[in-house]
Amino acid sequence: MQNSETSTILVPYGLKSLTVPSSLKVHSKLDPSDKQIWDATYDEEYDSLCSLPSWEVIAEEQNHKLCKGQKALPTMAISAIKYDAHNKPKRAKYRIVVLGNLDYHTWSREATAAPVLSQLDLHLLTSLAVHHRRSLKKCDVKQAFVQSSLSEDEVYFLKPPVGCPRSNPKHYWPLIRSLYGLKRAPKLWFDTLCKHLLFT
Repeated sequence: MQNSETSTILVPYGLKSLTVPSSLKVHSKLDPSDKQIWDATYDEEYDSLCSLPSWEVIAEEQNHKLCKGQKALPTMAISAIKYDAHNKPKRAKYRIVVLGNLDYHTWSREATAAPVLSQLDLHLLTSLAVHHRRSLKKCDVKQAFVQSSLSEDEVYFLKPPVGCPRSNPKHYWPLIRSLYGLKRAPKLWFDTLCKHLLFT
């Protein structure tokens, strides 16, 4: 499994405004010092997705030939400020997501749903760990839903986020990996994680 860092630009001196930009258009009009922080945060997210790679880049003419009448799904950039345990701003964060509610595939519930741990199971595992004097640990997989490759029949063409400073507005992204927002993303991540744990 690849472990690509998501956007984690630290904000040691704080942003002048803790209001997150609601869009890249709003982002472009921020105070210069704040804009510099959000620019770096967006660049980190964009670069990490490109480095996997999560998508290819094609021109509009090529997209018309390949998409076979399927409309490209829009994407958007979602910004957030993460806070530490003392409720102080710790980092600015961007995530590029696809509008999966417009997915043109027809998926069954079984193809999209991923099992989750129930409270009863959690209590049981915690009790076993305490009984056997084991240390409880947790982990976080950065960009978990981007770890899964798409199968040949899962074809998506995406439009870059409106106002993306790194993309030509006439370019399209044929998706290679799962992306946050896709209906299948939770199930694909579950399957990827299972395979990794079984063979580790």
